[in-house]
Amino acid sequence: MHRFMRVGFGFLGLLGLFAACRNNPGPSPVLPNCPSTIQIEGLAYNPSSCKISVGQSVSISASPTHPLRGLGAGNPIPTTPATTTQSYTFSTAGTYEYECTAHSAQGMKGSITVVTP
Repeated sequence: MHRFMRVGFGFLGLLGLFAACRNNPGPSPVLPNCPSTIQIEGLAYNPSSCKISVGQSVSISASPTHPLRGLGAGNPIPTTPATTTQSYTFSTAGTYEYECTAHSAQGMKGSITVVTP
């Protein structure tokens, strides 16, 4: 019985450790700073995710074969697809997503995280 209790408590300890790890996904990935222009490379934006500070602007490449539109309310990138590279200014902190309307199903999407300096 004593041996079983020792194994039982060890198991409970491991179970608790597993639960703690499951509820704590760890540190968020570090996002690179956005370049002045987010480029199209194949069927992807490069970088696909990046960050800027509130009040900064960034250009996102677009073309007739890669029309760009913003996703979600409050996004400074319009939902009406743009077919030329445009610059957008972000005045509110948050994460703003966008996509190529022609290749969204292939994963051509991106996001800009806007942080308070």
